[in-house]
Amino acid sequence: MSDEIGAYQSVRTSDVRFAFGRAGHGGQPVVLLHGWPQTSFAWRRIVPLLSDRYDVVTPDLPGFGYSSKPEGGFDKKTISRHLREFVHALGLSHIALVGHDLGGHVAYAYAAQWPEEVSHLVFIESSLPCFGQEEAMDVAKGGSWHFGFNMAGDISEELVRGREHLFVDHFMRREKVGLYDPEAVSPADMAHYARALARPGALRSSFSYYRTLPADRVDNRAWGRTPLPMPVLAVGGDWGYGAASSETIRRVAGDVEDMVIERCGHYPPEERPLELASAMRDFLERPRPVPAC
Repeated sequence: MSDEIGAYQSVRTSDVRFAFGRAGHGGQPVVLLHGWPQTSFAWRRIVPLLSDRYDVVTPDLPGFGYSSKPEGGFDKKTISRHLREFVHALGLSHIALVGHDLGGHVAYAYAAQWPEEVSHLVFIESSLPCFGQEEAMDVAKGGSWHFGFNMAGDISEELVRGREHLFVDHFMRREKVGLYDPEAVSPADMAHYARALARPGALRSSFSYYRTLPADRVDNRAWGRTPLPMPVLAVGGDWGYGAASSETIRRVAGDVEDMVIERCGHYPPEERPLELASAMRDFLERPRPVPAC
């Protein structure tokens, strides 16, 4: 059974409660996975642009928003298993999967393990451990310091607790891999993300997505030996990761289209929703593999 949590519904799987939104009247199911430090709210401008044609599902990933904050299991193999249970609980079995930022990590783990259940993959402003992530983590070569900070342990939570708004605002408005237009996300939107990060367990959970990157590297290396069979659309922002998302996913997939959105930073769903949704609609109309019987 589903129950309402404000504008959300919720579904319990074997050990995680997913809060989610759902819009559309039939059509191909499309599951949208947000990044860090956000929630499914990040897709608010995309959903109306897809829901006339698709069954659009927007979950808060475990540890974020109104979804459960489990004690452990934040490696992407485990998170993707929870997500698959959620998808099946909705009565869905063959989906298109869209992942932004850390949501791209989860989307890849899902598609790599159950490729027959994923018709299309959209990989937005993301990278993968073992296939390019390490360069983004190397501060000596221009990478971001937040990877190490988020992985540091209890001190991370203690330094950010009570300062969630400052923390979120910094990352979304920073000059490098932030918003191209700082007005694209309003103060009220920023406050929404900060409140979500201040919920009990949310800081620990969100940082745990980073603390499991070494385990993800091992899993990705094994999965990467078999290229993804489904078509993939790689999307970057010219003021974000640029072509890096495409360079990453081409190392693990054989059928890749790519685009770089101009005048866009790290947050295309909020900065350039019209361009992103148009590209996604065109891509999702491509012929897709027939589900296995």
